[in-house]
Amino acid sequence: MRPKKRMIACVAALLLATGGCVDLDEIAQFAKVSQDVGKAFPVIADEAAASCNRANSFITEKNQVTPLPCEIYPALKPLLVKVNATLFNYIASLGKLASVDLSNVPGGWDSLPADLEKADPKISPDNQAKAAAASELANAITTLLMKGYRQREVSKVIGESNTAVQEVTRFLSGYAAGKYHQSLKDEWRYERSYCDAMATTAEPLASDLLARKCNADKSRIDLQLQAIEDYEKSLVTIAETLKKLDEERKHWDAKQLSKDLGPAIISLGNAAVSVNNAF
Repeated sequence: MRPKKRMIACVAALLLATGGCVDLDEIAQFAKVSQDVGKAFPVIADEAAASCNRANSFITEKNQVTPLPCEIYPALKPLLVKVNATLFNYIASLGKLASVDLSNVPGGWDSLPADLEKADPKISPDNQAKAAAASELANAITTLLMKGYRQREVSKVIGESNTAVQEVTRFLSGYAAGKYHQSLKDEWRYERSYCDAMATTAEPLASDLLARKCNADKSRIDLQLQAIEDYEKSLVTIAETLKKLDEERKHWDAKQLSKDLGPAIISLGNAAVSVNNAF
């Protein structure tokens, strides 16, 4: 395992082992581990666009399939990256991570639904509304940075922002990750069709080399598909964890927070390994 991946794999266990009873310390640990998942999103977005272009490269006279609309991916990327970044910056702000400041809080939320529709005319109004909920998380970041990190203030923000968290995580999982997952599936569908078509006419040596390439690409795509699924699972973990923190926010204590957040920290650490290993 490469050093970077080994470090990510160990971070969750190290955080749990070093956790103390300092106010909100467990939330800081949860926030820190989540960042390695969120930071991978732009790379996943780039790979989805590249995957679509690779799929179209397999269109030949012997493999006449319908060209995919790859232009949608670069059009959507800045908008989806913005929503993803706001969710993970919000989590970072709950943990009072040093990387969060007001310069990281994006604006321009009023135009987001229209911008999404321009990039993807087929996007549903429901998905537009879920994405727009990220503006509430941006406001929550500002509130925490301006008012401080007292337990009462953090618990209040978590309560006020829980609905937005649920909406944004559903948007990123169902719409954004769903599109990226489909792009990779399309790549393999087109490549498999190409490999099957060419294998019947190629010379034995060329056929063997082609089969090796196709098998290697299938392994890579499977790894990336699993990583996207793990990203989706991490969003479920985040949504469920913050919902539980909201439900219990009037009676937090270090022991209970450690019990509630421990499994989530481990789960996010595993997701970070998967995503960073594949992309």
